[in-house]
Amino acid sequence: MNTIQYALQKIGIQQPTWQTVVVSAAKEVALPRELLWDTWAKLEEWPQWSVPLHLSTRWIGEPGWRVGATFEQVLNLGFPLGQTVSSETIGAVVDAESVSWWKDAKGIKSCHIWEFAALAPDRTQVTNTELFHGVSMGLLKPFAARNWQRMFEASVVGLGERAQQGSHGS
Repeated sequence: MNTIQYALQKIGIQQPTWQTVVVSAAKEVALPRELLWDTWAKLEEWPQWSVPLHLSTRWIGEPGWRVGATFEQVLNLGFPLGQTVSSETIGAVVDAESVSWWKDAKGIKSCHIWEFAALAPDRTQVTNTELFHGVSMGLLKPFAARNWQRMFEASVVGLGERAQQGSHGS
């Protein structure tokens, strides 16, 4: 999947402009895709491995990774935004492969994608991508994009480490 093109399409943008911020981190992990997916799918545990980005996460209504399910995340976005609460509604799910959600709120269009691509039975490429688009995003880009990139990278690494720990416990 070309995650950037997918994200642009989901929010109705033809191509990135100065108003577009793309944050994407990918890592090859020496674990089966299903193990990484099972670790990732435990939404309430995200704050344990997605540090410092996720402060808390919870399902709103019936839990589960399916189209239409809603969850809330409290994020630490750093300077200048600080802590923010974000409600997300799942827009697409391919079980054990990808989940995405997108919205248009407060003048910002965004699309978030988690992808788990099996490279071999015991190797997976994990990709965490978010695309933001709006005037405020363009203005924030010089101050926030590099920090957000570091946080996404830390989340992907944290997920791999958490899944690795889980694989040793079974």
